[in-house]
Amino acid sequence: MKLRPRRLSSLLALLALPAAFFCAASVSSAQGRRGSETPKPKLVVLLVLDQFRADSLSRFEPFFVEGGFKWLMRNGAHLKNAHYTHATTYTGPGHATLSSGTYGHTSGIIGNRWYNRAANRTESMFFDPAASLLGGVTTAPKDDDTSPRNFIGNNISDQLLLSNSKLSKAIGISLKDRAAIMLAGKLGRAYWFHEAAGGFISSTYYMKELPEWVRAFNARKIPDSYYGRKWEKLLPETAYRISRADDFPYETDYKGLGRTFPHTLADKTGKPTTEYYEAFTATPFANDYELEFARLAIEREGLGTDEHPDLLGISITATDIAGHAYGPYSQETQDLVVRTDRQLADFFAYLNKRFRKGEWLTVFTADHGGTPMPEYMQSLGFDAGRIKKQQIREAIDAALNARFGPGQWIMELEDPGVFLNHDLIREKKLDPAEVQNEVGKAVLSVPGMARYFTHSQMRLGNLPPNPWAQMFEKTFFPQRSGDVLLMTKPFYFWGSYGEREAGSTHGSPYAYDTHVPLIFAGPGVRAGKYEFFADIADLAPTLAALLDINPPAGNEGRRLNEILAERR
Repeated sequence: MKLRPRRLSSLLALLALPAAFFCAASVSSAQGRRGSETPKPKLVVLLVLDQFRADSLSRFEPFFVEGGFKWLMRNGAHLKNAHYTHATTYTGPGHATLSSGTYGHTSGIIGNRWYNRAANRTESMFFDPAASLLGGVTTAPKDDDTSPRNFIGNNISDQLLLSNSKLSKAIGISLKDRAAIMLAGKLGRAYWFHEAAGGFISSTYYMKELPEWVRAFNARKIPDSYYGRKWEKLLPETAYRISRADDFPYETDYKGLGRTFPHTLADKTGKPTTEYYEAFTATPFANDYELEFARLAIEREGLGTDEHPDLLGISITATDIAGHAYGPYSQETQDLVVRTDRQLADFFAYLNKRFRKGEWLTVFTADHGGTPMPEYMQSLGFDAGRIKKQQIREAIDAALNARFGPGQWIMELEDPGVFLNHDLIREKKLDPAEVQNEVGKAVLSVPGMARYFTHSQMRLGNLPPNPWAQMFEKTFFPQRSGDVLLMTKPFYFWGSYGEREAGSTHGSPYAYDTHVPLIFAGPGVRAGKYEFFADIADLAPTLAALLDINPPAGNEGRRLNEILAERR
C-alpha cells in the first residue's frame, strides 16, 4: 500500500519523537488506571451466620435497626438469589465451599462426618489424631475437630497469605470447631469455644500454646457471668404473630433451657458445667461473647493496621444451635435473629470507629438454611416426617438377604450415605454395582424417600439428567462417600435428628436449605439489589478479585463482575 504525502509526514513526525515521551505516556496511563481503582481494604470481615435462611432477612426486616442487617442490605451488593448447589447442606461443606469456591467432589469435605473404613468408625470431618487441643482440654474424641488436614486444596485465607508470604494475617473465630478451622484455612489461626474448657481454645496444628491475650480473655469467665440470666423476648408480644406459637410440643428443652420463653441459663448442679456451656451457645448471650472475642482479636493481633490486607472470619453459632432446638418458624428463631441484628449493628459501629471509610469490607452469608420441623408441616397438612435408620436398615437387609443370601450388609448409615460391607460383597463374588442398585430400590420402599444415586453411577458419570443428580455429584468423593446416596422427599429427613422425637435440622438439596443471604459491602463493591442467580462458590473468587489475588486452587465459582465497581 502506498502512503499519501500527508500520512507519510505524520508518521515521520511521530517516529521522530523521543523514546522518553512514549515511556512517560505509558506510565501516566498506567498510573491513571491504578488511581481509578478502589484501594484494597485493610480488613476483610467474612461474616457467616450458621443456619440462616435468606428469607430471615425479609421476614424479620420490619424489626431490624438501621445499623445492622438494614445497613448491609442498603449499602452492599445484596444478591437475593444465592444458593448452594450441593446436596449436603451442613456446616462443614458449607464453610468449605464459601471460603474456597470448591465443592466436596474436589475438597473432600462431603459432610460434617463420614465413615472411615480404615478405622472402622465414623469420624468428624476435621478429626486429626496428630493435632492436640489446647486450652486445658486433654482429650480429643472422634467427634472433635482439630485441624484442616482433611481439606484438599486451599481457601481464601490461605490464598491471601500466600500472596505476600504471610505478611497478611487470617483468623477464624466461631463457637464451632469446624467453622473456625475452615475459615482460618491451613495458614491462618483458628479459635473456637469448647464446652469442656468454658472458653476459647485452638489446637497444636495452629500454635504451640494459646496467646496471652486469649488466656486472659478466658480468665474473665464471661460465660459464667450469664449464669441465672433469662433469655426473654425483646419485642412486644404482637410482633411474634408472624411466628409459630411459643409452646409447640416438638421443640426441645435444649440442655435445660426449657421449651418456652423465658429461657433460663442455669444448671441442676447450681454451677456452670459442660452442659451449662452447651446451653449458653444456643442463646443470644453467646453472640455478645463471640463478637467481644472478635473485637479483641482485631486489637491484640493488630488486624488492619498496615498495607497488607488481613482477613477475619467470624461464624456466628447460636443461630444454628437454637435453630436445631426450636426450628426456623419458632419465636426463638425470630427473637434471636432480631437480637443478632442489634449485636451486628454494634459490631459494625465498632469497625467504623476503628477504621476509616473504605478501609474495611465485609462479606455476609450463611453456611446453610434450615428445614421446617416436620411435625409443624404435618399440622399444616403437608407430607412430612422423620425417617429412622432402623427403617432403612430393615429395608436393605430384607432385600439383600432375599436376593444374595444372609449377611451383615451394612457397615454404617451416615446421612446421606449407606456404607456397605465390601468384604462380604467380595466373598460372595457379587457385582458391587448390582448390590448398590438393589440397596437403592429397597430404600425407595421407605416412606419419605425420593431418590438414590449409587457409587458406581457417580464414578462412571452415568447420572440421570436432573438437577438433583448434579447436586449429589458435587458432594461425591470416592474415598469418603457412601456406596449409595439417599435423597428424601421435601420436609423429610433422616440422620441424627431423624432419630429424635423433637427438634429440626438441615442437609437437603431443597431451597429451604440451599437459599442463603449473600451481601458484599465496602470498597470496590457496587451497592444494589441483584436478582440473578449466584452460586455460593462465587463468593471466594469475587472476594479474591476485591483483594487483587488469585482465587483458591480448586475454585469452581465465577467472579461476580456485576457487583464490582472496578473491573479488574
